[in-house]
Amino acid sequence: MTIPANAHKILDAQKIELKLDRMAFQALEMTYDKEHIVVLGIAPGGGVALAKTLVEKMRQYDAKKNIEYTSVCINKAAPLNDEITLSDPISLSGKTIIIVDDVGNTGRTLFYALKPLTAFNPDRIIVAVLVDRTHKAFPINADIVGFPMATTYNEHIIVQFEGNRAEGAYLF
Repeated sequence: MTIPANAHKILDAQKIELKLDRMAFQALEMTYDKEHIVVLGIAPGGGVALAKTLVEKMRQYDAKKNIEYTSVCINKAAPLNDEITLSDPISLSGKTIIIVDDVGNTGRTLFYALKPLTAFNPDRIIVAVLVDRTHKAFPINADIVGFPMATTYNEHIIVQFEGNRAEGAYLF
């Protein structure tokens, strides 16, 4: 997505890396007693790249922990029009799941992303977002937040990526 000319950069690449480091440590702290973790990136969008980065960092900080990655595919504009699926056929029963998205807005995407998880009996579900807007329309709150930000309903936040790395977060 193209960043509008009137956008204000709220996080640069260096700050995002620091936030992701802290998020990885927080995820490991929250799952210190869990053997098996599955990190789900929300696709399409920045959730996939952020989830992969989070997995890399978690593995770097705790090489003994069994951490898997997959994604949950959702039609964000119309979540009920298409089936919401996991990209890989893995069992989530008994595992701790971390769902990752780039921006937590109303909670709608995260709410619908939980749908395929109802076919399993996970041990725990943790929600992680890089930027969390503080107004919610759905009862979904992030457990791990890189950067909370109060915004108006008319404002928008975009996380821009270069390859799989977040280059910046913009408010417009």
